[in-house]
Amino acid sequence: MINKDEVKDLNVGSRVAEQEVEGLKNYFLKTDLWEQILDNEVDVIFGCKGSGKSAIYNYMPNYELDLIDKNIHLLLAENPRGAIAFKDLNVTPPTNEFEFKSIWKLYFVILISQKLSEENYSHPDFDIVLEKLQDSDLIQRRSSFTSIVKMVRDYIRRINPTFEPNIGLDQYTGNVNKVGVKISLLEPSTKESDKGIVSIDNLFELLNNTLVNKKSKIWLAIDRLDAIFQENFELEANALRTLFQVYIELQQYESIRLMIFLRDDIWNKIIENGFRETSHITKTATISWDKNSLFNLIMSRFEQNEYLLENLKPDLSKEERFIELFKIIFPKKIAEGAEFNFEWFITKIKDGQNNSSPRELIQLISSAIKYEIKLLSEEKSNGDSIICMESLFEGLKDASKTKLETIIAEYPKLKIFIYRTKGKKPRLKLEELKELWNISKKETLIIINNLIKIGFFKDESKNQSNIEVLIPIIFRPALGMQYGYDK
Repeated sequence: MINKDEVKDLNVGSRVAEQEVEGLKNYFLKTDLWEQILDNEVDVIFGCKGSGKSAIYNYMPNYELDLIDKNIHLLLAENPRGAIAFKDLNVTPPTNEFEFKSIWKLYFVILISQKLSEENYSHPDFDIVLEKLQDSDLIQRRSSFTSIVKMVRDYIRRINPTFEPNIGLDQYTGNVNKVGVKISLLEPSTKESDKGIVSIDNLFELLNNTLVNKKSKIWLAIDRLDAIFQENFELEANALRTLFQVYIELQQYESIRLMIFLRDDIWNKIIENGFRETSHITKTATISWDKNSLFNLIMSRFEQNEYLLENLKPDLSKEERFIELFKIIFPKKIAEGAEFNFEWFITKIKDGQNNSSPRELIQLISSAIKYEIKLLSEEKSNGDSIICMESLFEGLKDASKTKLETIIAEYPKLKIFIYRTKGKKPRLKLEELKELWNISKKETLIIINNLIKIGFFKDESKNQSNIEVLIPIIFRPALGMQYGYDK
Protein backbone atom coordinates (compact mmCIF):
# COMPACT_ATOMS: atom_id res chain seq x y z
CA MET A 1 0.00 0.00 0.00
CA ILE A 2 1.26 3.51 -0.83
CA ASN A 3 2.17 5.83 2.00
CA LYS A 4 0.33 9.10 1.36
CA ASP A 5 3.38 10.96 2.63
CA GLU A 6 5.05 10.02 -0.66
CA VAL A 7 2.76 12.45 -2.47
CA LYS A 8 5.39 15.15 -1.87
CA ASP A 9 7.56 13.39 -4.48
CA LEU A 10 4.75 13.09 -7.02
CA ASN A 11 5.31 14.99 -10.27
CA VAL A 12 3.42 15.16 -13.59
CA GLY A 13 5.58 17.85 -15.24
CA SER A 14 4.87 21.41 -16.29
CA ARG A 15 1.72 22.54 -18.06
CA VAL A 16 3.88 24.65 -20.43
CA ALA A 17 6.05 22.67 -22.86
CA GLU A 18 8.73 25.37 -23.01
CA GLN A 19 9.36 24.86 -19.30
CA GLU A 20 9.90 21.11 -19.48
CA VAL A 21 12.17 20.45 -22.45
CA GLU A 22 14.12 17.84 -20.49
CA GLY A 23 11.05 16.17 -19.00
CA LEU A 24 9.52 15.62 -22.41
CA LYS A 25 12.21 13.05 -23.13
CA ASN A 26 10.61 10.77 -20.57
CA TYR A 27 6.89 11.18 -21.12
CA PHE A 28 6.30 12.58 -24.58
CA LEU A 29 3.26 10.82 -26.05
CA LYS A 30 3.93 9.65 -29.61
CA THR A 31 0.53 10.00 -31.21
CA ASP A 32 -0.59 9.23 -34.76
CA LEU A 33 0.13 12.88 -35.59
CA TRP A 34 3.74 12.45 -34.50
CA GLU A 35 4.09 9.50 -36.87
CA GLN A 36 2.51 11.53 -39.69
CA ILE A 37 5.06 14.29 -39.14
CA LEU A 38 7.94 11.82 -39.27
CA ASP A 39 6.49 10.26 -42.44
CA ASN A 40 6.42 13.70 -44.10
CA GLU A 41 2.64 13.58 -44.40
CA VAL A 42 2.00 16.72 -42.34
CA ASP A 43 3.88 20.03 -42.47
CA VAL A 44 1.42 22.44 -40.88
CA ILE A 45 0.26 21.62 -37.37
CA PHE A 46 -2.72 23.54 -35.98
CA GLY A 47 -4.07 23.39 -32.46
CA CYS A 48 -5.69 25.46 -29.74
CA LYS A 49 -3.57 27.07 -27.05
CA GLY A 50 -2.28 24.39 -24.71
CA SER A 51 -3.05 21.54 -27.13
CA GLY A 52 0.56 20.36 -27.37
CA LYS A 53 2.01 22.06 -30.48
CA SER A 54 5.03 23.29 -28.58
CA ALA A 55 5.46 19.89 -26.94
CA ILE A 56 5.97 18.35 -30.40
CA TYR A 57 8.25 21.21 -31.45
CA ASN A 58 10.33 20.94 -28.27
CA TYR A 59 10.55 17.17 -28.46
CA MET A 60 11.79 17.06 -32.06
CA PRO A 61 15.49 17.64 -31.20
CA ASN A 62 15.35 14.46 -29.09
CA TYR A 63 14.72 12.57 -32.34
CA GLU A 64 17.62 14.26 -34.14
CA LEU A 65 19.97 11.25 -34.07
CA ASP A 66 17.30 9.06 -35.67
CA LEU A 67 16.81 11.69 -38.38
CA ILE A 68 20.55 11.94 -39.02
CA ASP A 69 20.59 8.19 -39.67
CA LYS A 70 18.17 9.00 -42.52
CA ASN A 71 20.39 11.88 -43.74
CA ILE A 72 17.89 14.43 -42.44
CA HIS A 73 19.08 17.57 -40.64
CA LEU A 74 16.64 19.18 -38.23
CA LEU A 75 16.62 22.95 -37.82
CA LEU A 76 14.52 24.91 -35.34
CA ALA A 77 13.92 28.44 -36.67
CA GLU A 78 12.75 29.84 -33.33
CA ASN A 79 14.01 29.46 -29.79
CA PRO A 80 12.01 26.76 -27.95
CA ARG A 81 12.10 29.04 -24.92
CA GLY A 82 13.59 32.38 -23.93
CA ALA A 83 13.93 35.35 -26.27
CA ILE A 84 11.75 35.32 -29.37
CA ALA A 85 13.79 35.72 -32.56
CA PHE A 86 11.31 38.03 -34.30
CA LYS A 87 10.32 40.14 -31.29
CA ASP A 88 11.90 43.35 -32.68
CA LEU A 89 9.66 43.22 -35.75
CA ASN A 90 6.78 44.12 -33.47
CA VAL A 91 8.53 47.39 -32.61
CA THR A 92 9.62 48.40 -36.11
CA PRO A 93 7.44 46.33 -38.46
CA PRO A 94 8.19 45.78 -42.16
CA THR A 95 6.48 48.28 -44.43
CA ASN A 96 4.74 45.72 -46.66
CA GLU A 97 4.20 42.03 -47.33
CA PHE A 98 7.02 41.90 -49.90
CA GLU A 99 9.52 43.01 -47.27
CA PHE A 100 8.13 40.43 -44.83
CA LYS A 101 8.42 37.67 -47.41
CA SER A 102 12.01 38.66 -48.14
CA ILE A 103 12.85 38.54 -44.42
CA TRP A 104 11.48 35.01 -44.06
CA LYS A 105 13.34 33.78 -47.16
CA LEU A 106 16.72 35.27 -46.37
CA TYR A 107 16.46 34.18 -42.74
CA PHE A 108 15.83 30.58 -43.81
CA VAL A 109 18.68 30.68 -46.34
CA ILE A 110 21.11 31.79 -43.64
CA LEU A 111 19.92 29.15 -41.16
CA ILE A 112 20.27 26.36 -43.72
CA SER A 113 23.68 27.63 -44.81
CA GLN A 114 24.90 27.74 -41.22
CA LYS A 115 23.72 24.18 -40.64
CA LEU A 116 25.45 22.85 -43.74
CA SER A 117 28.63 24.69 -42.78
CA GLU A 118 28.52 23.11 -39.32
CA GLU A 119 28.18 19.71 -41.01
CA ASN A 120 31.21 20.51 -43.21
CA TYR A 121 29.32 20.31 -46.49
CA SER A 122 31.39 20.95 -49.58
CA HIS A 123 29.88 21.40 -53.03
CA PRO A 124 30.36 23.97 -55.84
CA ASP A 125 26.76 25.21 -55.49
CA PHE A 126 27.11 25.58 -51.74
CA ASP A 127 30.37 27.46 -52.23
CA ILE A 128 28.45 30.02 -54.31
CA VAL A 129 25.86 30.46 -51.56
CA LEU A 130 28.57 31.08 -48.96
CA GLU A 131 30.36 33.47 -51.27
CA LYS A 132 27.21 35.56 -51.87
CA LEU A 133 26.38 35.64 -48.17
CA GLN A 134 29.95 36.60 -47.31
CA ASP A 135 30.10 39.34 -49.95
CA SER A 136 26.79 40.72 -48.65
CA ASP A 137 28.07 40.69 -45.07
CA LEU A 138 25.43 38.14 -44.06
CA ILE A 139 27.63 35.67 -42.23
CA GLN A 140 28.28 35.91 -38.52
CA ARG A 141 29.94 33.55 -36.12
CA ARG A 142 27.90 32.19 -33.23
CA SER A 143 24.83 34.07 -34.34
CA SER A 144 21.69 33.96 -32.23
CA PHE A 145 18.31 33.82 -33.94
CA THR A 146 17.64 37.39 -32.85
CA SER A 147 20.90 38.70 -34.32
CA ILE A 148 20.29 36.88 -37.60
CA VAL A 149 16.84 38.47 -37.91
CA LYS A 150 18.37 41.90 -37.25
CA MET A 151 21.13 41.26 -39.79
CA VAL A 152 18.57 40.21 -42.41
CA ARG A 153 16.39 43.20 -41.65
CA ASP A 154 19.28 45.65 -41.94
CA TYR A 155 20.40 44.13 -45.23
CA ILE A 156 16.97 44.32 -46.83
CA ARG A 157 16.53 47.91 -45.71
CA ARG A 158 19.86 49.05 -47.13
CA ILE A 159 19.26 47.85 -50.68
CA ASN A 160 17.19 50.03 -52.95
CA PRO A 161 14.40 48.89 -55.32
CA THR A 162 16.82 48.33 -58.21
CA PHE A 163 19.07 46.24 -55.95
CA GLU A 164 22.13 48.39 -56.65
CA PRO A 165 24.57 48.96 -53.77
CA ASN A 166 23.83 52.02 -51.69
CA ILE A 167 26.78 54.39 -51.59
CA GLY A 168 27.40 56.97 -48.87
CA LEU A 169 30.17 59.06 -47.36
CA ASP A 170 31.93 58.24 -44.12
CA GLN A 171 31.08 61.05 -41.69
CA TYR A 172 34.67 61.24 -40.41
CA THR A 173 36.94 60.60 -43.44
CA GLY A 174 34.69 61.63 -46.30
CA ASN A 175 35.63 58.41 -48.10
CA VAL A 176 33.05 56.48 -50.10
CA ASN A 177 31.47 53.57 -48.29
CA LYS A 178 30.40 50.66 -50.49
CA VAL A 179 27.89 48.29 -48.98
CA GLY A 180 28.16 44.79 -50.42
CA VAL A 181 25.01 43.65 -52.20
CA LYS A 182 25.22 40.32 -53.96
CA ILE A 183 21.74 39.03 -53.16
CA SER A 184 18.61 40.58 -54.65
CA LEU A 185 15.03 40.16 -53.51
CA LEU A 186 13.79 39.60 -57.07
CA GLU A 187 15.33 38.02 -60.14
CA PRO A 188 18.28 40.25 -61.14
CA SER A 189 18.50 41.85 -64.58
CA THR A 190 21.20 40.80 -67.04
CA LYS A 191 23.26 43.80 -65.99
CA GLU A 192 22.92 42.86 -62.33
CA SER A 193 23.73 39.21 -63.05
CA ASP A 194 26.91 40.29 -64.79
CA LYS A 195 27.90 41.99 -61.53
CA GLY A 196 27.49 38.68 -59.68
CA ILE A 197 24.13 39.46 -58.13
CA VAL A 198 21.81 36.49 -57.52
CA SER A 199 18.27 36.24 -56.18
CA ILE A 200 17.22 34.67 -52.87
CA ASP A 201 15.30 32.06 -54.87
CA ASN A 202 18.50 31.16 -56.70
CA LEU A 203 20.19 30.58 -53.34
CA PHE A 204 17.43 28.13 -52.40
CA GLU A 205 18.01 26.29 -55.70
CA LEU A 206 21.73 26.07 -54.97
CA LEU A 207 21.11 24.82 -51.45
CA ASN A 208 18.63 22.24 -52.70
CA ASN A 209 21.10 21.08 -55.38
CA THR A 210 23.73 20.66 -52.68
CA LEU A 211 21.41 18.58 -50.52
CA VAL A 212 20.24 16.45 -53.45
CA ASN A 213 23.86 15.79 -54.41
CA LYS A 214 24.61 14.68 -50.86
CA LYS A 215 21.37 12.69 -50.68
CA SER A 216 20.37 14.73 -47.64
CA LYS A 217 17.38 16.76 -46.52
CA ILE A 218 16.73 19.75 -44.29
CA TRP A 219 13.67 19.91 -42.03
CA LEU A 220 13.10 23.48 -40.90
CA ALA A 221 10.50 23.96 -38.14
CA ILE A 222 9.07 27.15 -36.62
CA ASP A 223 6.85 27.66 -33.57
CA ARG A 224 5.86 30.41 -31.07
CA LEU A 225 4.36 32.49 -33.86
CA ASP A 226 1.48 33.58 -31.62
CA ALA A 227 3.92 35.24 -29.19
CA ILE A 228 5.58 37.54 -31.74
CA PHE A 229 2.86 39.99 -32.72
CA GLN A 230 0.56 40.12 -29.72
CA GLU A 231 -2.28 42.64 -29.97
CA ASN A 232 -1.33 43.61 -33.54
CA PHE A 233 -3.50 41.48 -35.78
CA GLU A 234 -2.68 43.35 -39.00
CA LEU A 235 1.04 42.81 -38.49
CA GLU A 236 0.47 39.21 -37.44
CA ALA A 237 -1.68 38.55 -40.51
CA ASN A 238 0.94 40.04 -42.84
CA ALA A 239 3.68 37.98 -41.23
CA LEU A 240 1.79 34.71 -41.38
CA ARG A 241 0.37 35.19 -44.87
CA THR A 242 3.87 35.74 -46.20
CA LEU A 243 5.26 32.82 -44.19
CA PHE A 244 2.71 30.51 -45.80
CA GLN A 245 3.51 31.98 -49.22
CA VAL A 246 7.15 31.06 -48.61
CA TYR A 247 6.05 27.60 -47.45
CA ILE A 248 4.19 27.09 -50.74
CA GLU A 249 7.18 28.25 -52.80
CA LEU A 250 9.59 25.97 -50.93
CA GLN A 251 7.51 22.92 -51.83
CA GLN A 252 9.26 22.83 -55.22
CA TYR A 253 12.53 21.88 -53.52
CA GLU A 254 12.58 18.17 -52.77
CA SER A 255 15.26 18.41 -50.07
CA ILE A 256 13.97 21.44 -48.13
CA ARG A 257 10.94 21.02 -45.89
CA LEU A 258 9.33 23.79 -43.84
CA MET A 259 7.11 22.83 -40.89
CA ILE A 260 4.84 25.40 -39.21
CA PHE A 261 3.20 25.12 -35.77
CA LEU A 262 0.32 27.57 -35.36
CA ARG A 263 -2.74 28.13 -33.21
CA ASP A 264 -5.92 27.30 -35.11
CA ASP A 265 -7.77 30.42 -33.93
CA ILE A 266 -5.05 32.63 -35.45
CA TRP A 267 -5.20 30.69 -38.71
CA ASN A 268 -8.99 31.02 -38.80
CA LYS A 269 -8.74 34.79 -38.37
CA ILE A 270 -6.32 34.99 -41.29
CA ILE A 271 -8.45 32.99 -43.71
CA GLU A 272 -11.62 34.81 -42.63
CA ASN A 273 -10.08 37.97 -44.06
CA GLY A 274 -9.18 36.23 -47.32
CA PHE A 275 -6.16 34.15 -48.23
CA ARG A 276 -6.30 32.82 -51.77
CA GLU A 277 -3.30 30.50 -51.32
CA THR A 278 -5.21 28.34 -48.83
CA SER A 279 -5.97 25.68 -51.44
CA HIS A 280 -2.23 25.04 -51.85
CA ILE A 281 -1.76 24.26 -48.18
CA THR A 282 -2.84 20.63 -47.98
CA LYS A 283 -0.42 18.80 -45.67
CA THR A 284 -2.12 19.98 -42.52
CA ALA A 285 -3.44 18.44 -39.31
CA THR A 286 -5.17 19.82 -36.24
CA ILE A 287 -4.19 18.49 -32.84
CA SER A 288 -7.18 17.07 -31.02
CA TRP A 289 -7.40 15.18 -27.76
CA ASP A 290 -10.11 12.71 -26.86
CA LYS A 291 -10.68 11.12 -23.46
CA ASN A 292 -8.43 8.13 -24.16
CA SER A 293 -5.47 10.14 -25.43
CA LEU A 294 -5.64 12.54 -22.48
CA PHE A 295 -5.88 9.61 -20.10
CA ASN A 296 -2.79 8.01 -21.63
CA LEU A 297 -0.95 11.33 -21.55
CA ILE A 298 -1.46 11.98 -17.84
CA MET A 299 -1.00 8.38 -16.75
CA SER A 300 2.26 8.10 -18.73
CA ARG A 301 3.48 11.04 -16.63
CA PHE A 302 2.41 9.39 -13.39
CA GLU A 303 4.23 6.27 -14.56
CA GLN A 304 7.54 8.16 -14.35
CA ASN A 305 7.12 8.13 -10.55
CA GLU A 306 8.62 4.68 -10.07
CA TYR A 307 7.49 4.15 -6.50
CA LEU A 308 3.90 4.06 -7.77
CA LEU A 309 4.70 1.07 -9.95
CA GLU A 310 5.96 -0.91 -6.96
CA ASN A 311 2.34 -1.27 -5.83
CA LEU A 312 1.19 -2.92 -9.05
CA LYS A 313 1.08 -6.55 -10.00
CA PRO A 314 3.87 -7.60 -12.36
CA ASP A 315 3.31 -8.35 -16.04
CA LEU A 316 0.38 -5.98 -16.48
CA SER A 317 -0.24 -4.58 -19.94
CA LYS A 318 0.16 -0.83 -20.40
CA GLU A 319 -3.63 -0.39 -20.44
CA GLU A 320 -4.07 -2.45 -17.27
CA ARG A 321 -1.20 -0.63 -15.57
CA PHE A 322 -2.74 2.78 -16.28
CA ILE A 323 -6.15 1.68 -14.98
CA GLU A 324 -4.64 0.37 -11.75
CA LEU A 325 -2.57 3.51 -11.27
CA PHE A 326 -5.68 5.64 -11.69
CA LYS A 327 -7.46 3.66 -8.96
CA ILE A 328 -4.53 4.18 -6.58
CA ILE A 329 -4.09 7.90 -7.24
CA PHE A 330 -7.63 9.24 -7.46
CA PRO A 331 -10.76 8.91 -5.28
CA LYS A 332 -13.23 6.12 -5.87
CA LYS A 333 -16.26 8.31 -5.23
CA ILE A 334 -17.32 11.90 -5.81
CA ALA A 335 -18.70 13.74 -2.75
CA GLU A 336 -22.33 12.84 -3.47
CA GLY A 337 -21.43 9.18 -3.88
CA ALA A 338 -21.25 8.87 -7.66
CA GLU A 339 -18.35 6.86 -9.05
CA PHE A 340 -15.26 8.93 -9.87
CA ASN A 341 -13.76 8.36 -13.30
CA PHE A 342 -11.61 10.17 -15.85
CA GLU A 343 -14.68 11.75 -17.44
CA TRP A 344 -14.74 14.05 -14.39
CA PHE A 345 -11.59 15.77 -15.69
CA ILE A 346 -12.93 16.09 -19.23
CA THR A 347 -16.11 17.85 -18.12
CA LYS A 348 -14.10 20.25 -15.98
CA ILE A 349 -11.44 21.34 -18.49
CA LYS A 350 -13.23 21.55 -21.84
CA ASP A 351 -14.02 24.99 -23.23
CA GLY A 352 -16.98 26.24 -25.26
CA GLN A 353 -15.54 24.75 -28.45
CA ASN A 354 -15.35 21.35 -26.72
CA ASN A 355 -11.54 21.52 -26.67
CA SER A 356 -10.00 19.61 -23.78
CA SER A 357 -6.31 20.51 -23.76
CA PRO A 358 -3.41 18.88 -21.90
CA ARG A 359 -2.41 22.23 -20.41
CA GLU A 360 -5.48 22.58 -18.20
CA LEU A 361 -5.43 18.90 -17.27
CA ILE A 362 -1.79 19.01 -16.18
CA GLN A 363 -2.27 22.21 -14.19
CA LEU A 364 -5.38 20.91 -12.44
CA ILE A 365 -3.60 17.77 -11.31
CA SER A 366 -0.30 19.52 -10.47
CA SER A 367 -2.12 22.05 -8.31
CA ALA A 368 -4.13 19.27 -6.68
CA ILE A 369 -0.88 17.53 -5.70
CA LYS A 370 0.43 20.76 -4.12
CA TYR A 371 -2.78 21.19 -2.15
CA GLU A 372 -2.68 17.56 -1.04
CA ILE A 373 0.82 18.16 0.32
CA LYS A 374 -0.55 21.14 2.27
CA LEU A 375 -3.34 18.99 3.73
CA LEU A 376 -0.82 16.35 4.73
CA SER A 377 1.33 18.93 6.51
CA GLU A 378 -1.76 20.01 8.45
CA GLU A 379 -2.82 16.37 8.99
CA LYS A 380 -6.10 17.08 7.24
CA SER A 381 -5.84 14.72 4.27
CA ASN A 382 -8.67 12.25 3.99
CA GLY A 383 -9.66 9.24 1.95
CA ASP A 384 -7.71 6.19 0.81
CA SER A 385 -6.44 7.68 -2.47
CA ILE A 386 -3.24 9.64 -2.98
CA ILE A 387 -5.21 12.73 -4.09
CA CYS A 388 -8.54 13.46 -2.42
CA MET A 389 -11.59 15.23 -3.90
CA GLU A 390 -10.94 18.42 -1.93
CA SER A 391 -7.50 18.72 -3.51
CA LEU A 392 -8.92 18.13 -6.99
CA PHE A 393 -11.40 20.96 -6.59
CA GLU A 394 -8.62 23.25 -5.37
CA GLY A 395 -6.67 22.23 -8.46
CA LEU A 396 -9.65 23.13 -10.61
CA LYS A 397 -9.71 26.60 -9.04
CA ASP A 398 -6.07 27.16 -9.99
CA ALA A 399 -6.59 25.88 -13.53
CA SER A 400 -9.67 28.09 -13.87
CA LYS A 401 -7.80 31.19 -12.73
CA THR A 402 -4.97 30.61 -15.21
CA LYS A 403 -7.36 29.82 -18.06
CA LEU A 404 -9.32 33.02 -17.47
CA GLU A 405 -6.16 35.14 -17.20
CA THR A 406 -4.85 33.60 -20.40
CA ILE A 407 -7.97 34.23 -22.45
CA ILE A 408 -8.17 37.83 -21.23
CA ALA A 409 -4.50 38.40 -22.08
CA GLU A 410 -5.12 37.00 -25.55
CA TYR A 411 -8.30 39.02 -26.16
CA PRO A 412 -8.07 42.20 -24.04
CA LYS A 413 -10.89 43.93 -25.96
CA LEU A 414 -13.31 41.30 -24.63
CA LYS A 415 -12.13 41.64 -21.03
CA ILE A 416 -14.92 43.95 -19.86
CA PHE A 417 -17.63 41.67 -21.28
CA ILE A 418 -16.08 38.59 -19.66
CA TYR A 419 -15.71 40.20 -16.24
CA ARG A 420 -19.28 41.46 -16.20
CA THR A 421 -20.45 37.84 -16.07
CA LYS A 422 -18.65 37.46 -12.73
CA GLY A 423 -20.93 36.08 -10.05
CA LYS A 424 -23.80 35.52 -12.49
CA LYS A 425 -25.39 32.21 -13.39
CA PRO A 426 -23.45 30.24 -16.05
CA ARG A 427 -26.41 29.95 -18.45
CA LEU A 428 -27.37 33.29 -20.03
CA LYS A 429 -29.81 34.43 -22.68
CA LEU A 430 -29.43 37.21 -25.24
CA GLU A 431 -31.61 39.73 -23.40
CA GLU A 432 -29.82 39.06 -20.13
CA LEU A 433 -26.43 39.74 -21.73
CA LYS A 434 -27.72 42.85 -23.51
CA GLU A 435 -28.83 44.25 -20.16
CA LEU A 436 -25.68 43.10 -18.38
CA TRP A 437 -23.39 44.73 -20.94
CA ASN A 438 -25.63 47.76 -21.53
CA ILE A 439 -25.20 47.70 -25.30
CA SER A 440 -27.49 47.30 -28.30
CA LYS A 441 -28.86 43.96 -29.46
CA LYS A 442 -26.68 44.09 -32.59
CA GLU A 443 -23.55 44.75 -30.53
CA THR A 444 -24.53 42.02 -28.07
CA LEU A 445 -24.81 39.47 -30.87
CA ILE A 446 -21.35 40.42 -32.14
CA ILE A 447 -19.77 40.04 -28.70
CA ILE A 448 -21.57 36.74 -28.10
CA ASN A 449 -20.26 35.42 -31.40
CA ASN A 450 -16.71 36.49 -30.56
CA LEU A 451 -16.89 34.87 -27.14
CA ILE A 452 -18.18 31.65 -28.69
CA LYS A 453 -15.27 31.65 -31.14
CA ILE A 454 -12.67 31.87 -28.37
CA GLY A 455 -14.38 29.19 -26.30
CA PHE A 456 -15.57 31.35 -23.41
CA PHE A 457 -19.19 30.67 -24.32
CA LYS A 458 -20.71 27.42 -25.49
CA ASP A 459 -23.51 28.05 -27.94
CA GLU A 460 -26.68 26.34 -26.75
CA SER A 461 -29.13 28.34 -28.83
CA LYS A 462 -32.16 26.44 -30.02
CA ASN A 463 -32.59 28.79 -32.97
CA GLN A 464 -31.81 32.35 -34.11
CA SER A 465 -34.68 33.79 -32.11
CA ASN A 466 -33.71 31.98 -28.92
CA ILE A 467 -30.04 32.78 -28.29
CA GLU A 468 -28.62 31.10 -25.22
CA VAL A 469 -25.03 30.46 -24.09
CA LEU A 470 -23.34 28.49 -21.34
CA ILE A 471 -20.08 29.39 -19.60
CA PRO A 472 -17.98 26.19 -19.38
CA ILE A 473 -16.95 24.86 -15.98
CA ILE A 474 -13.27 25.68 -16.56
CA PHE A 475 -14.07 29.41 -16.26
CA ARG A 476 -16.63 29.28 -13.46
CA PRO A 477 -14.48 29.08 -10.30
CA ALA A 478 -12.44 32.12 -11.38
CA LEU A 479 -15.67 34.03 -12.02
CA GLY A 480 -17.20 33.16 -8.66
CA MET A 481 -19.85 30.91 -10.21
CA GLN A 482 -21.20 27.69 -8.81
CA TYR A 483 -19.81 24.64 -10.55
CA GLY A 484 -20.83 21.77 -8.27
CA TYR A 485 -19.42 18.33 -7.70
CA ASP A 486 -21.20 16.65 -10.57
CA LYS A 487 -21.53 19.35 -13.22
